[in-house]
Amino acid sequence: MSQYEMDDSAANSVIWAAAQFKKTSNSANRDSLYNNTTPDAFITGATVGMFAVDATEIGVTNGSIVTYTITNNGSGYRANAAVTVSGNATSNATANSIGRVSAVNSNTAGSGYTVKPTVSIAAPAAQTFNSNTALFLDATFNSATGVANTTEFITTAAAHGFTNGDIVQYLTATGNTALTGLTNAASFVVRFANTTAFILSSNATSANLNLTSAASGETGHTLRRIGQGFISIGTNVLQDNDKVTYTVSAGNTALTDLTSGSLFFVVGANTTGVKLSATSGGDSIVLTPGVSEAGHSLTGETATAEAVLSYSGEGVAHTGWNIRTVGSGGRAGRVQYETLVAGGITTDDEDTIFKDS
Repeated sequence: MSQYEMDDSAANSVIWAAAQFKKTSNSANRDSLYNNTTPDAFITGATVGMFAVDATEIGVTNGSIVTYTITNNGSGYRANAAVTVSGNATSNATANSIGRVSAVNSNTAGSGYTVKPTVSIAAPAAQTFNSNTALFLDATFNSATGVANTTEFITTAAAHGFTNGDIVQYLTATGNTALTGLTNAASFVVRFANTTAFILSSNATSANLNLTSAASGETGHTLRRIGQGFISIGTNVLQDNDKVTYTVSAGNTALTDLTSGSLFFVVGANTTGVKLSATSGGDSIVLTPGVSEAGHSLTGETATAEAVLSYSGEGVAHTGWNIRTVGSGGRAGRVQYETLVAGGITTDDEDTIFKDS
């Protein structure tokens, strides 16, 4: 079996080229490497392919955009993002379910590029919240039907969202009578919590409170989690360790524990909200609710990407069979060439990378 021929086809490409990537030198790997533009197919974190370059192709000094390499997936994207590309190419970005830009898609490849174009991905939309109501969580219950005298469990009208160790304040509506065993406006600790029920104690180590259900039930009884740092922001896609910028609109007052325009790290994220820390993986900041204002927001990181061009007259030293490597990470968008076999290519199989004009 021939090691290679100078005609541009998979069957004539260099059979031993795959060995450079710790793959067996066989026809299957040779054919997969030929004209490959699929990331990670041979090397994790890079795109490698084997191409035949003829004298016409090596003289081309302009190109089009073949693909885009994401250099930072960003965070906090709840929708696909617009992308601006210099020159005449167009693109858009796809966001996934955890708020990352997972792909930058080429709508039109453009032409005439002699240098790599600039690529700008739109920032994620700011996630707004109320500086008062977003910092506490209420769960209501009926003072008769929602209290179990024997087990001391309080069952709430809906899923409460509390977790073991949460500190909650007991509040009764005007005209209501405080439940026996609790004091209006006093704070207690949640224990043995499940989705819709929990037990209260005076502190984390004391015995369960002895509660007595009311003879005549009232619905205006509330337990409020407050001042523990959790910010409710509705549908949340931010993840732990994401960087976010806290911003306060003109005329609003920044939360006491935060500074407008400053960067924070997400901790304790779930599908409805986040906690913030001054450092990655650090302790959450205990936030004090402010006045009721809607002009407060958290914005994730803006994603970034690099364009990868078809051949633009730089890099390939010789006609013949060449390995093309496109980097990722810190080398995203950078293209390197290695000549496997120098010589004249006798036929040309037009591909997306090396153009004839």
